[in-house]
Amino acid sequence: MTINFSRIEDVDFVLGHHKAVKLLRKNHAPLIIAFLWSSFKEARRQAYGSRELTTLLSDFLFSANEEEALYPREPRAYLEEWTQEGFLRQFYENNEEEATFELTPAAERALLWITDLDKREFVGAESRLLQVFQLLRELALGSTQDKEARLEQLLRQREELDQEILAIENDEIARLDPTRIRERFSLIEETASKLLSDFRQIEDNFRQLNARAREEQINKQGSRGEVLDEIFSVQDAIMETDQGKTFNAFWAFLMDQNRQDELDKLARQIFEQPELSGFRHRSVLPRLKMSLVEAGDRVNKTTDRLVEQLRRFLASRAFLENRRASQVIEEIEQLALKVKNDPPSPRYFIDIEGKPAVHLLMDRSLFEVPEILQLDSENLAPGDAGAVTADGLYEQLYIDPAELRGRIKALLRGRGQISLRQITEEMPLEKGLSELVAYFGIATALEQQQKAIINEEQSETIIYHKDGRDFRIDLPQTIFLA
Repeated sequence: MTINFSRIEDVDFVLGHHKAVKLLRKNHAPLIIAFLWSSFKEARRQAYGSRELTTLLSDFLFSANEEEALYPREPRAYLEEWTQEGFLRQFYENNEEEATFELTPAAERALLWITDLDKREFVGAESRLLQVFQLLRELALGSTQDKEARLEQLLRQREELDQEILAIENDEIARLDPTRIRERFSLIEETASKLLSDFRQIEDNFRQLNARAREEQINKQGSRGEVLDEIFSVQDAIMETDQGKTFNAFWAFLMDQNRQDELDKLARQIFEQPELSGFRHRSVLPRLKMSLVEAGDRVNKTTDRLVEQLRRFLASRAFLENRRASQVIEEIEQLALKVKNDPPSPRYFIDIEGKPAVHLLMDRSLFEVPEILQLDSENLAPGDAGAVTADGLYEQLYIDPAELRGRIKALLRGRGQISLRQITEEMPLEKGLSELVAYFGIATALEQQQKAIINEEQSETIIYHKDGRDFRIDLPQTIFLA
C-alpha cells in the first residue's frame, strides 16, 4: 500500500496502525523508551535471554519506583505486553529452552526518532550538501552510457589529484578546520547509527519474503517435482530480490579483510585528532566493525533459519501427501478383500487415469561382451626384492582434525573472527595441500553450526611452502567465528 501523506485518511491510517507511533502514544512510553535505550543501545546489545532481560527490567523498575510506585506491574508482564504490541520480538533460537528478545523495526524507528529530537549544537549543512553532490555525481556517471562524459569526469578527478599531490610536495597541506572536522564526524556518527538500526528492518523484510513464499505454497497445488523444485530454489528466490542483492553486496564488501583493516585503521586515526579525542567513549565507531559483523551475521542466520523453516514446511506437505496416498492404498486393499470371493462380473470394472507405462523387451540395449584381460605369463623373469623401495608406505600423511581445531580455537582468543588466510600466515601449513583441505572441511562442518562463513563470492589467496617451492591457491573466503 502506497501512502499519500497529503491525504488526511492516509495520515490517519499511519498514525493509527504504525507500531512506532503506538509506542510513543503509550501511557508508560517514557519507561519503554528509557529501558530499551539503556538495555540495547547504550549497552550495544543485539539480543537478550529471557531471564537476563527480566532481571534488568526488575532493577530498572525498582529504581523508577523508588520515590513513587508509578509502574506497579511485574517485569515479565511488561515484557509480554511489549512483545504482543510489536515493540519486542520473542523467539526461540537453536532449540533453546529460554526465549530470546530483540528490538523490532518499529522500536528501532521510535528510538531513532526520539533521539533526533535532542537539540544539536549545529547542523552540518556543508557536509550534507557535499554528500548529496557526491552521490549525484556517482549516480549520473554510473547510469550513463556516454563515454565522453565519463572520460571527462575521470580526467577532472585526475587533475584535482595531481594538484593536491603537488601542493603536498610543496609542504602546502590543507587541513580541515575544527568546525568542519566536528561537522563531518557528526554526519559519520549519525549515518553509522542509522545503518545499525536498519538491520532490524532488513531482518523483517526477509521474514515478510518468507511469509509470502509460504502463502504461495499454500495456495499452489503442485506435483511432487514442483514441490522439490521449490525446496531447492527458495533461497535463491529470496536472495534475488532487491533486498537480498543489496544485503549480499554489503556482506561481500564487509567480509573483505582489507576493508575491515581499513575500517579499523580509519576509526583509530580520527580519534587521534585533538578535536575528536573527547568523543571516543560515546561513539559507535570504535566498535563499528564488530557491530556490523554481528548484525550482518544475525541477518544471515535469520535468512538461513527462515529458509530451513520453509523447507520443513514444504517437506511436511510432501509427507502429508505420502500419508494420504498410503491411506488410499489401504482403503483399496480393504475393498479388494471384501470382494475377493464375489468379484465383479463385468470384465472391465475399473478405469485408471493416465497412460500405462509400457516396458517393451526390444527397448533394452543389445548385450555387449565384456573385454577379458589377457595376461602374458610365459616370459616371466625373477626380480630383486631389494630394488623395490617401500619408503612411500612409511611416509603416509595423517592430518589430525582435533589438532587443527585446537589451532583455530587458540587463534580466536581475543578475536571475534579469523580468516583461513590469517591462520595459515600465523601457523604455516606443514603438510601442504592435504592440511589446507582439512581446514576447509572443518569450516564446512562449522558453517552448519553457524560458527564459520564460506563466502563463495569473495576469494582469498593462500601461499604455502613445501619441498623448497612456493604454492599459491585461490579459495573461497573462509572465516571462522568465535
